[in-house]
Amino acid sequence: MSAETITCSLDVCAASFVEAMKVRRFSPATLASYQGSLAVFFGYARELGIDDVREISRQTITDYQLWLAGKPYTDWTKVSRLQAVRRFFEHLEKTDVLLVNPCAGMMLPKIEKRLPRNVLTPEEAKALLNAPNTQTKIGIRDKAILEMFYSTGIRLEEMTRLTVHDVDHRNGFVRVNKGKFAKDRVAPLGRKACEYVREYLDKVRLEWMKAANTAGHERAVDERALWLSSKNPHGPLKSQLIEVMVKQYARAAGIAKKVTPHVWRHTCATHLVADGANVVYVQRLLGHRSLRTTQIYARVAVPELKQTHRQAHPANDRKAKAAPLPGASRDDENKLALFRRNKR
Repeated sequence: MSAETITCSLDVCAASFVEAMKVRRFSPATLASYQGSLAVFFGYARELGIDDVREISRQTITDYQLWLAGKPYTDWTKVSRLQAVRRFFEHLEKTDVLLVNPCAGMMLPKIEKRLPRNVLTPEEAKALLNAPNTQTKIGIRDKAILEMFYSTGIRLEEMTRLTVHDVDHRNGFVRVNKGKFAKDRVAPLGRKACEYVREYLDKVRLEWMKAANTAGHERAVDERALWLSSKNPHGPLKSQLIEVMVKQYARAAGIAKKVTPHVWRHTCATHLVADGANVVYVQRLLGHRSLRTTQIYARVAVPELKQTHRQAHPANDRKAKAAPLPGASRDDENKLALFRRNKR
């Protein structure tokens, strides 16, 4: 096939790129992020009268970087926009659509790793975990979700994709499929989280499934989804509803901080590091590709680490040991050790 007959329009090449990412099992959130970033670049290119990827030169990319720099985006957004464009052209080069990659040698702006702004204290975490009314079905479900957030540091999108087959509440593990960067991992599940997940499965989810089937909503119910909506036909719980639920319980607990599901992830990691967990195993728990990302939590936990050192180090006169953190932090530390042995 001659070069003239090959279709190299921006949209066609983008569709090919997205399909390749799907094959590599990137998450829907990652796909949406890349598509959004490419849409911004394509809009810029079309303003220049470009709709063929072969017309994009190194100068086009340089000019786009300067154009982005003048936009009121955050530094992180600018980097993500450029990362998507770079991966897009790497794909085109690998698939022989382009002989020369216009992004070759492109340097991304260096930005400092930000410390998490909102991390719950042990007291705030305990108050939030105790906020749901476990005398109700909704309260039991929400309590199980909050305990799992705190115990595993799981991401919101990962939480919503969990199935009943991913959770082993007897042995205390949860399997996370298609996490960030399409990585799978196994995370330890603390004792309290196991208890409430078991109660949710036995007392709540089973009844909701029966109610949906009795009402003739079998097709609307995903029999594999772990978290179900409380409303008929009890379909899978959406990520937006989980986010709203977390914020509502934070307000009910009297917490002034902005609390989101991702704050639970920061809180889980910070409390584990402060309680003495090895940063390498926290990295595995969270599914971070780089240890540098996980080491941020050591910086966040410096005050707690100093206090633990004063209380527990044999060179100090104090004999009192540091009080354990609420929830499943100590339990999770033991689970992390078991996780390490299983990985060998």
